Amino acid sequence: MYYIVQPGDSLHNVAMQYHTTVRHLLDLNPRISNPNRIHVGERIEVGNQWSGLNPWRGNEYMRGQKEYQRGREEYRKGRAEYHKGREEYSRHHGR
Repeated sequence: MYYIVQPGDSLHNVAMQYHTTVRHLLDLNPRISNPNRIHVGERIEVGNQWSGLNPWRGNEYMRGQKEYQRGREEYRKGRAEYHKGREEYSRHHGR
């Protein structure tokens, strides 16, 4: 994915807009020798939606997955406890 530099843009602003770092943009665009000098109309590669524009995004994703799995397990335990309680109630109250 590419970004076309607009008047007033800086590499820092572009990095912030795409949730990445100036270093990451410089790695993707080796032709940029001076990060303080980008030109209106210049095409800058910013990565793609699957590459993880933010270098730390993978860790956040994994933390989210683990939290999701913990939540599912808690839900399963709660459902099992609920059903156990209903069975006991039915036995005691003859329903």
